[in-house]
Amino acid sequence: MKQLLKKIINLRTRQKIISIIFGIWCAFCKCMPLKNRVLFYTIRANGKLADNSLAVYNALDCNKAIFAHMLPHSLRLEFVARYQLLTSKVIVTDDYVRYMRWMKLRKKQQLIQIWHACGAFKKFGLDAPSKLTPAEEKATHAQYTAVVVTSESCRKHYAAAFGTDKKICLPLGLPRTDSIVNGAEKLRESVYSRHPEFTGKKLYLYCPTFREDDGQQIEFDTKINWAELSESLNDDEVFIIRRHPIMKYSLTDKEYSRIFDLSDESTLELTAASSAIITDYSSVIYDACLMNVPCVFYCPDVQKYERGFYLSFPDDLPGEMITDPTALISTVRKAATSPDKERAEKFKADQLSACDGKSSERIAKLIKEYLK
Repeated sequence: MKQLLKKIINLRTRQKIISIIFGIWCAFCKCMPLKNRVLFYTIRANGKLADNSLAVYNALDCNKAIFAHMLPHSLRLEFVARYQLLTSKVIVTDDYVRYMRWMKLRKKQQLIQIWHACGAFKKFGLDAPSKLTPAEEKATHAQYTAVVVTSESCRKHYAAAFGTDKKICLPLGLPRTDSIVNGAEKLRESVYSRHPEFTGKKLYLYCPTFREDDGQQIEFDTKINWAELSESLNDDEVFIIRRHPIMKYSLTDKEYSRIFDLSDESTLELTAASSAIITDYSSVIYDACLMNVPCVFYCPDVQKYERGFYLSFPDDLPGEMITDPTALISTVRKAATSPDKERAEKFKADQLSACDGKSSERIAKLIKEYLK
């Protein structure tokens, strides 16, 4: 249908027609019975729930439905999304629900945001550069009933990022951290079952996040001499790279015997098995702190990183920050053998106080109250 419209009608007219059609469809959906159902809406994976949403889904024994489709959505999926969103009493999401910009939920509906990232580290939403206008950002988040956060101190930051009232930002903890608090050993064992060659070795996990320039992703130059790094590793040391999911390019110039790119594997499991992690501006630090894995912050571009932070960077970080690639291995070894536990504990108390292994249970209880 979209292709046919493109051939015979100009863009502006086409947009008006589609808007009218969706308006009629939404009005029809609002005439349908409101189901006592929990809809899990995600754009982070196709056909399945991940991390936070999956943990809450499994904790609920009620009528549940899943809409899991990465963007862009086909015309058919846009109709399906609007129908499911407007006929479910409770909606749970872990990312943006773009449809909230154009339609208003019914009075008895509840929309819960369980944001995919932990704590309040990098700025996001209204506080960060975006492809959306401020008005579009506000409209996206304006209808939340509750926003789940990981500590009391994080509430004000999420309220600002989403343009919502601080009162609805609830320190219930992040659902996916339950498996970290209750089962770190199981996560660790899963890595060694896949990679028995790592047994007895120190694993240094490198988890850089993506870079942007004016809201557009750009390739990240690590400044690391991979040949020298490989040569500097001892026989009992392994360097593992786990790229951010949207980084579709290799960070190394070739393959090395002691450097492994395991970007297709679980970051959570790799973190659990690591002696120390190296990151920059990634929220992987929260998982590491909960599992007492030391952190090193390698930030060669800290002076021009455009995102901005909610905490004082690098003073509030749970580990040392460096910018010199030649100091990387020595700093990681130091962190692995003599971690700054006091610094890490202070960070956890400020950012993760609600992550006690019972987050999914508390959120499930909240949802059940909404269903009554």
